[in-house]
Amino acid sequence: MKKTLLLLIGIAGLAFTACRHPKKLSRNTFPATDTSRVAAHRDTTSAEERNAFISNMLKGIRSNNIDFNTFSGRMKLAIETDSKSHNNLTATIRMKKDSIIWISVSAPIIDEVMRAVITPDSLKLYNRIEKQLFLKRMADAEELLGVPFDFKTLQDLLIGNPVYLTDSVYGLVKTPSVISFSCQNARFVSLFNVFSDDYSLQQSKVMDADSTAANKRSCELTYGDYARVANRKFPTVRRIFVEEKSVTKVALDFTRYDFDVPLTFPFSTPASYKRM
Repeated sequence: MKKTLLLLIGIAGLAFTACRHPKKLSRNTFPATDTSRVAAHRDTTSAEERNAFISNMLKGIRSNNIDFNTFSGRMKLAIETDSKSHNNLTATIRMKKDSIIWISVSAPIIDEVMRAVITPDSLKLYNRIEKQLFLKRMADAEELLGVPFDFKTLQDLLIGNPVYLTDSVYGLVKTPSVISFSCQNARFVSLFNVFSDDYSLQQSKVMDADSTAANKRSCELTYGDYARVANRKFPTVRRIFVEEKSVTKVALDFTRYDFDVPLTFPFSTPASYKRM
C-alpha cells in the first residue's frame, strides 16, 4: 500500500520502454548502455580536463531543466506489484511551481478513484474505493509512503527533471551515445545515463547510501519519447521500478501536456470517509 500510494501520487515520478499492460512491463538493466562491451582504453586525460568535462556536462544537464509556472498533464497509467496489477488507469496532474501538486486517478467505468493535493507542508488524499481520507504533514510523509522525499523532489520527478543530482561526480564512463556516471549525497547514491549529444536524461537510479540497510531501497527511472514544447524537452514516457522487499513497476504515458495555463486545484474533504 505504501509504495502503491506513492507511485499513484507521482513517485516518481520518479525508469523504461514497455507497453501499457503491467504484466508486460519489462525491466531494462542499468545502465542501459552495456559498457562492458566498449573496448577498454587507457584514459590519458588530465585531472583538469576531466574536471572541465564534468563541469560542462553538469551545466548541459541543468540547462535542460524544465522550468514552468504551471503544468497540466494527462497520462495513461499502469501499475504492477508482486500481488496486484492495474491496467487502463488515467491520471491527471496539475502543478503550480513550488506551491501545489494536484493529482486525480480514474479507472474505467467507475471514474475517479483517488485524488491528492500536495503542498510543501501537507499531503491530502482520499480513496473513493476504500472511503479513506489521508491528511498528513509532509514531515510525516516518509512514514506514510516508505520513501523519503520532499515537495521539490516530487515536483522534479513529475515534470521530468533529474532528482538527487549533485556535483560529486565519480565513476564516469563515456560512449559515443551515452554518458554514465554516479554521484552521492548524505543519504543516497545516484546513477545517471544521459545522451552524449544533448545531455537529456535517459535513465537514473537512486539507492540508499547505507549498504548495510536491512531492506535497501532503490528507484530506477527511464525517460523517453521526448517532445519539444515551447523550448522545453519534455519526456512523455516514463518507466519506474521501485525495489525494497518486493518490486513495484509503473508505466506513465503522457497523452497531453500544457505549460503556463490557468489552473484550479479543487479538493473537498468527504465527511463520511475514515481518516487514516
